[in-house]
Amino acid sequence: MSGSELPRRTLGRSRVEATVLGVGGHIGLLLDDDDPARRRDEAIRLVQRAIALGVRYFDTSPGYGACESEEHLGAALATLDAETRASLTLSTKVGSHPDRLYQFGADDVRWCYENSRRLLGPIDILLVHDPQSDEHMETIMGPGGALEVLESLRDTGEVRAIGLGNRSHSRQRTFIESGRADIMLPSYDYHPIRQSLGPLFDRAVGAGVGIINGSPYQAGLLAGIDLDDAATVERFGDSPDLERARQIYRWSTERGVEVGALAVQWSIRDSRIGATLVGPRTVAELEANVRHATAEVPEEIWPEIAAFIDQLEPPPESGGEAF
Repeated sequence: MSGSELPRRTLGRSRVEATVLGVGGHIGLLLDDDDPARRRDEAIRLVQRAIALGVRYFDTSPGYGACESEEHLGAALATLDAETRASLTLSTKVGSHPDRLYQFGADDVRWCYENSRRLLGPIDILLVHDPQSDEHMETIMGPGGALEVLESLRDTGEVRAIGLGNRSHSRQRTFIESGRADIMLPSYDYHPIRQSLGPLFDRAVGAGVGIINGSPYQAGLLAGIDLDDAATVERFGDSPDLERARQIYRWSTERGVEVGALAVQWSIRDSRIGATLVGPRTVAELEANVRHATAEVPEEIWPEIAAFIDQLEPPPESGGEAF
């Protein structure tokens, strides 16, 4: 299986490279289909199609679908020839396995890693996933905690880079300032609707920490969906995100630019960001993601959209700054 690769960037000081667009999240899980075999088959098709379109970075977690996402990705990887598999960058997480949820001690973290390794094969990036409290962070950062295990795995060459996958800005800041993390993977807070992660990105770059930006569409609001659909309105309620998305959508439509292309390329164009993660449910959504990443957008659009966003009302939510 072959395909022309998307551009790659090095993730901070880690020397790990990833394509500027990666595929992650609940691979094959969000389909409206109760048949596990059909979900698995669609996930395999999605991964194969992503590779054909130039994607070489995939992210998952045992916390997605009670390990089903890892199982799907592992099944897809098993269909690849050795050369193609070796060309991929792969990340997964510890601390969110449903059998040992939020267990961040050494034995649990090693068990979680070994289970993921059995499903996926070689893992490049290993992240602590979604600590929920200060107590969790104390365990992770302290003696006999998750970070010691991750450092050992990196130092012995089992994995190539380590870090944190979590929306909380304060927890990401703790990892960055510790000097022990190579990678940060936040989500939902850097896109045209809201850029509250910007100051934290500056800190990360200054510390040599690579940045993987998750959720550039802000939970689908900038993917080109119907923003007046009843389910969307019910989901977002009176959140400023919905009204800001409506205005951005109208602005992009008036200029003949897909709102999804603005969203994904807003992230990709930022030199601080090494990789941008999308979470397609189907092959069709994947193809739209890649189109958004590669579409030609006139250069003059970017200062114009930045100026437009600066004067948008209502003001954006703080997002993960509040965590």
